[in-house]
Amino acid sequence: MPIVITLVGNPTELSARPASVFIPHLERIQRNLPVGLAMRLPGQLRLGNALDIDETKLIVQVFPSETPPSLTVSLFTCDRNPYPCLVGSFSVVPTSTQSARRDLQRHQDLGDRITLTPYVQGYLLEGPLQNPSYSFSTVMWQQNEMIYTVSFPAIERQNILLMALSMAQEQPLYRRVN
Repeated sequence: MPIVITLVGNPTELSARPASVFIPHLERIQRNLPVGLAMRLPGQLRLGNALDIDETKLIVQVFPSETPPSLTVSLFTCDRNPYPCLVGSFSVVPTSTQSARRDLQRHQDLGDRITLTPYVQGYLLEGPLQNPSYSFSTVMWQQNEMIYTVSFPAIERQNILLMALSMAQEQPLYRRVN
């Protein structure tokens, strides 16, 4: 069943500023972006009450890779713990990455289609409906020769969709060389 998200207003009026949790980390994110990639982050971090998380205490980690080129920005509730404390993540890879193309194709085949912009379609793959079942759901889409992924707990379904919508409409961040 397709999912349609509609934005009221002119998309050119949207802010290019990422959510406040990312602001102190923007330089590090841009400095770690592999050459040729552009990262998109949501304009607002959306987490429901079910997770009971204080956004001001989230830990932002940046994971770059050169082979294949990619960048993942992850949010954690702790920096060391015997129990998982990953809240969610945002990532980008070039469309030339074979494994990312396969994963996007899987999302297209099995997921629900989502209209993110008039020219961009995303695909929601709900973790609990997979075999085996996962506690995280993901939205993937291709935009400007890059593949983006948002991954958060499945209970955040609506917020995952809204963050993907925001990311697709935000101005991307590019590598900053100091």
